[in-house]
Amino acid sequence: RDALLTTSVNCVTSFFSGFVIFSVLGYMANKHQVSIEDVATEGTGAGLVFIIYPEAIATLPGSTFWAILFFIMLLTLGIDSAVS
Repeated sequence: RDALLTTSVNCVTSFFSGFVIFSVLGYMANKHQVSIEDVATEGTGAGLVFIIYPEAIATLPGSTFWAILFFIMLLTLGIDSAVS
C-alpha cells in the first residue's frame, strides 16, 4: 500500500513539474519574443535553474518571497541527493 502511494505521488509530482517547467519556458519565450526552442537551449542544465527561473521569479508579485522559497527548495533537494 505504501509503495503504491509513494509511486503515485512521485508520478503526479513529475507530471505537474512538467507543466510548471514548460509554462515558465513559454512565459520567458513570450516575454523575450523568441521561440521556446531558443529559451530551452539557453536554459540547458544548470542554466534553467540559475538563469531562467530566477529571471521568471523576479517578474512575480512578491518576488523576494518566491525567490527565497525557490532557493530553499534547491538547497533541500541538494541535501536530499547528497544523503541518498
